[in-house]
Amino acid sequence: MHMAVPPALASLLAGSLGGAVGVGAAFPFDTLKTKAQVYAFGQGKENQKEGIGMLEIMVQILKNEGLGGFYGGVSTMMVGQAFIKAVAFSANSAALDAEKMTSSFASLSPLAQLTCAALFSGFVTSFLVNPIERIKIMCQAAEKGTYSSELECARTIIGSDGMKGFLFRGLGPTILRETPSYGIYFVIYSQLMNQQVLQDLGIFAPLVAGAVSGCACWLPVYPMDVIKTTIQNTEGRSRAPTTFETACDLYTRGGIGVFFDGIESKMLRAATNHAVTFFVYDAVMKFLNS
Repeated sequence: MHMAVPPALASLLAGSLGGAVGVGAAFPFDTLKTKAQVYAFGQGKENQKEGIGMLEIMVQILKNEGLGGFYGGVSTMMVGQAFIKAVAFSANSAALDAEKMTSSFASLSPLAQLTCAALFSGFVTSFLVNPIERIKIMCQAAEKGTYSSELECARTIIGSDGMKGFLFRGLGPTILRETPSYGIYFVIYSQLMNQQVLQDLGIFAPLVAGAVSGCACWLPVYPMDVIKTTIQNTEGRSRAPTTFETACDLYTRGGIGVFFDGIESKMLRAATNHAVTFFVYDAVMKFLNS
């Protein structure tokens, strides 16, 4: 018998493993999402008014890049998501513990406490997410052979944009995406896991609750993800446009539909990623605390 691990450490370890495995399992869908967002406006197709379908993107990737094209930037994201989810789950857990010891928060309902902690975790992780996803987006959007590795991509960005640009370009929309997204993410998952119909599923309950909460947390913030991708899909040789400027430009060139390019693959990615993430997280937490 091994000794139970402190809750904060257990959450950090389980979150890091769940995050890495989850993003690896769903990465091809993430590549499809990014390609859909950048094909119309990121590669010289300014006059294109309609997005490219998921099947057409798959064919183009297979034709031009092979199977490896679905995994551009995957190693960075798996390592990055290990840190991101570790921070997210541990920040959420720490915030909940801190709220219980603070009189102003202790008087709130459990749901309100959970929401505040979830929003806090989303805000904190934004600063880690931003540079990691910058590399991922550049690798996914680039033509085959543009970068020999994620490290070369990072060096190129830093060389043209500086360390400040590497760390903070696109941070505004990242915060506006991550904060409400995590607020929805943890709250819905927690509420679903308290339902008897899911509890009856046993070890499979986190798969269902994770898939539903993953999709739910992405739907309302997806337009912000499109804006973030557009801002970050550059090596940074020019001034980064603001969130508002980018939104106006995208709307002018593609209408309201441009803010939902790639959403089909994103929902598939979200369901797969977060189902696996919570399944692994729950299994590791039970093992560490047994």
